[in-house]
Amino acid sequence: MSEYQYVVFQAVDGPLNDKQLEFAQRQSTRADVSRWSLSVEYHYSSFRGDVAGLLRRGYDVYLQHANYGDREIMLRLPHGIPVPKSVWSKYVDGEQLSWKKDAKGRGGILSLRPFHETGDLEHIWETQIYLDAAIQVRERLIGGDLRALYLLWLCAVDDDYNDPAEMIEPPVPHGVSDMATYGGELLSFFGLDPLLLVAAGKDVEAAPADESKDEPLARWVQTLNGQRAKSLLLQFLSGDTASLKASVLAEVRDSQTPDGWPTADKQRSFAELLQQTEVLRSAENAKQARKVEAKTRREAAKAERKRADRMEEMVKEPKKWLREAEQLVDARGTHNYKVAAEILYDLREAVGGDEGDKIARRHAAHLSKKYPTLNHLKSSLRKRGLLE
Repeated sequence: MSEYQYVVFQAVDGPLNDKQLEFAQRQSTRADVSRWSLSVEYHYSSFRGDVAGLLRRGYDVYLQHANYGDREIMLRLPHGIPVPKSVWSKYVDGEQLSWKKDAKGRGGILSLRPFHETGDLEHIWETQIYLDAAIQVRERLIGGDLRALYLLWLCAVDDDYNDPAEMIEPPVPHGVSDMATYGGELLSFFGLDPLLLVAAGKDVEAAPADESKDEPLARWVQTLNGQRAKSLLLQFLSGDTASLKASVLAEVRDSQTPDGWPTADKQRSFAELLQQTEVLRSAENAKQARKVEAKTRREAAKAERKRADRMEEMVKEPKKWLREAEQLVDARGTHNYKVAAEILYDLREAVGGDEGDKIARRHAAHLSKKYPTLNHLKSSLRKRGLLE
């Protein structure tokens, strides 16, 4: 099996400028590059461009996966991790999940790269859903949602070099089980069951009620003087609105006194979480099996009612159904032969007795004689007991 690697960068806050685009185009001669994305796939090779450099020059999210088990997500956070280091350091271990601050400013790159042996993870066919999930995680992080860091810890701790029984979870943010809309996809990307979020949220309180999204903005706007407000308005009208908005929102967050995301100190091992996930998966599979069984019964009952109605019509006009069977055979096709045989079989049962058997068998013999080379037709008729 040949080696395969797919790499994608995505700009989220705003498009690359000319200088950034020129830098991106120099990183690979094979990549599809635009102001919003860079993507490339390799066979028997790998991406050798400057990943960190691209993330510091316009792109905000990096995702790569390879069929030899290597998977990685990197998130550019231009204003840093918006919670105190004393909090985020409980989730970021510096190895599978690491934070590298820029040489200047508050920004940096959060990298997620757990190790898996070749063959441990299923092959990925659709990358976009995982890229979208990574973008949502970044958005949550920037907004100060501690659940996003816990989610990344779950992905990071499932590393082949870690002993699940020895890996103790950090504080569990309230409402962690509510993250299925995007968190489940990220877990799947790293080979984990999305129900792990439900297991992690067991006996953990709901997320704190959100205040209106506009309330912190309104409070911050009230602090602006006229000159600053005019300057910001001019920048919004004439500059890069996406990056300016991100910068202003960071300033708004810095101006507020954060309450901190509430957490529960469960101190469970990753092995315990995986075990609870298996219990939940078993129950979910049983539930789905019952749904499938019930649906199958409903469909079978519906088909039987439809067949009974059709057989009532057959008793009234048997010749009409004989003609329909013949028309199906005339049209050719294995499916049509099967349907024609079913019609004759039902007609025999609908009329009943020797008369029904005589009508169906006689017409089957007629069709067999009329089309002597249609072996699939003869096979369908024999399976219904209409030909010797």
